[in-house]
Amino acid sequence: MAPKHAPEQINYQKSQLSKTGSVCTMAPMRTQRHSILALILLGVALSSFAHAADKLKGFYSGSGGISAEVHRVLLIEFAADGTAILQQKWHDKDLQTWHANWKQERNKVTITFDPTKHNPVPDPLILNIKHGTLVPTSWDAATLGLLGPPQLTPFGGNIPKVSSVANCQSLNTADPTRDCVTWGSNR
Repeated sequence: MAPKHAPEQINYQKSQLSKTGSVCTMAPMRTQRHSILALILLGVALSSFAHAADKLKGFYSGSGGISAEVHRVLLIEFAADGTAILQQKWHDKDLQTWHANWKQERNKVTITFDPTKHNPVPDPLILNIKHGTLVPTSWDAATLGLLGPPQLTPFGGNIPKVSSVANCQSLNTADPTRDCVTWGSNR
């Protein structure tokens, strides 16, 4: 004789899901949601690297030296077309100006000096962007000193990148918010 079950026990047994039922079909939906969420988070993370070039400002300055004899100021203006002009003034020495090209890969900025205007051509200046500051990691010691250039911070308020500095003779150090000094403006 078959055992008798209480009505609650029978309903309970009938409400049990089979092992191949709905539980298995719900798991892929949960996995799919996690995959979509992971892709969205990856896209957001990568988009910040894609916009890294926008973080590079137009004008940077820095100064430093362990004594007055080796103190200098370095200014760099980056233009939208990939040209740059660097200007360095050592204490009690003449102003030095270099024309260059720059490129940015994520948080690394490489400045390559223009071979048509500089002989010998200095080794490239490589900088890392850390919290908006340009931190030198590699440089030409004969050009920029054994200890290297100082860390460079964005100069002043919101100075936008100019389109090009290819025709600049020097930077407008009196007012960096204005255009550089061009070859024709010294006449």
